Amino acid sequence: MLSASDMSSLMANVIVSFAFIMIIKNVFAPLFGSKYATPPRVSLTAKIGNFLLYPLFYFKFSPTFHPLDLKELKSMASKATKLSDFGDDWYEAPYAQTMSLVNKGNYSPIGFASAHDFFLRRLIAKLRIVDNLKSGRSGANALKTPVRKPLFVVGLPRTGTTFLHRLLAMDPGARAPRTWELFDPVPRNEKDGQVNKDEKSRERFVQKAIDKLELVVPHFSKIHEVGSNLPEECMMSMGSDIPMLFATFHLLIREPHESYAWEPGQAYKNYAKVLQILQHQAVEQNNEERMGKRWTLKCPVHLGLLQFLVEGFDDATVVWTHREPEQAVGSLASFIRATQDMHEGSGTIMLDRIGKDVLSFASEMIKRADKFFDNRTKKQTPRCMVMYTELIKDPIGTVKKLYKEVGYEFTAEYEELLEVYVDKNNKERELLKAFGLNKDKNKKDNLHSYSMEEFGITKEQLEGELGWYREKYFK
Repeated sequence: MLSASDMSSLMANVIVSFAFIMIIKNVFAPLFGSKYATPPRVSLTAKIGNFLLYPLFYFKFSPTFHPLDLKELKSMASKATKLSDFGDDWYEAPYAQTMSLVNKGNYSPIGFASAHDFFLRRLIAKLRIVDNLKSGRSGANALKTPVRKPLFVVGLPRTGTTFLHRLLAMDPGARAPRTWELFDPVPRNEKDGQVNKDEKSRERFVQKAIDKLELVVPHFSKIHEVGSNLPEECMMSMGSDIPMLFATFHLLIREPHESYAWEPGQAYKNYAKVLQILQHQAVEQNNEERMGKRWTLKCPVHLGLLQFLVEGFDDATVVWTHREPEQAVGSLASFIRATQDMHEGSGTIMLDRIGKDVLSFASEMIKRADKFFDNRTKKQTPRCMVMYTELIKDPIGTVKKLYKEVGYEFTAEYEELLEVYVDKNNKERELLKAFGLNKDKNKKDNLHSYSMEEFGITKEQLEGELGWYREKYFK
């Protein structure tokens, strides 16, 4: 008869052996499958972490690894905040659908924990936002402060939306929400003398989360720069209604495309309320750097949702970035692979599946945007088109042209800020090129590299889906 200590030792050995077998299986499986099958690119730290967490993940020992369930996560969010009002219920169907996809997905232990945290944090934010808007005079005053004539940068991911957004955010007359503001917009301590301390605390929390992300996939920063105090895209906040961010994006662009049927007008109305909260905070704090500024916003996903965006922002100006389809689709596929690296770090990634999904997604989003602009006048929705090649070649000239088109004042102060930023950005890229040479292939490793062929996309397939787009917008 085994003693208690012997039984404990036996169980530990069984669990470790099981985890070892599963990891070996996932590492070597790609070697014997399709040429597009590849192991995820994750750090050694992430590999060790997934290895150690696998038994907990497989046997669901921890609540973090329980199958995602909206009712359970809402209960956890309520317990964490001591709040229960989630506001309208539009988000419930997208959340339930996306959670089902995650539960059936090929997530690693770290990836699944990240997805669990994403849903929980966004539900907590939703509770706190609703509570803030109900909190007497402060909430009522926030809702009386309309969001006037915001500018939205839209376009397929990897078409220069981030670079252009960063340039536009430098205008002293504009305000772009920072990552930490979008992630956690409601202060926890608004007492006199505590506001700055509270903001720094929220900023540090978000930066720690970003640091953990880069610990798992260090190459992600080559593709998309993220920082807690950098201007960030709207989906960081809108994730409280539309659960489409790093942890889920690759699933939501796959067939059967349940997300394409979502009609998120309510989500945009809720996002407008978040911006109202941020505006009102600036007034209450007498923060001259943030008060009375025009919102400069950005999110590639808006491209396919413009008909719903104007439900929340009926006086919005839209800037659409364009890049040659071959470059845009290849770069987007590489970005999607990085998000899968992050969340499927102990499985197998099929590059041709990514290619198929990305091409389908790009085609759908562009068709939707094209239809929107064809059926809406410039008076209804002012718009401006920005070509990627022009933006990269002459960033300041591109911004000047954009400002002239939409009727904004381009000041000498703003131009000076742009000159400093562009010069610094160019020098940093030159350094990356200089120190990023691969000894074997003479390849610049420190800059983002990609190709359509890597993801099984042929020129014929690209032309079949997006040839009309090139013909219409790139003449």
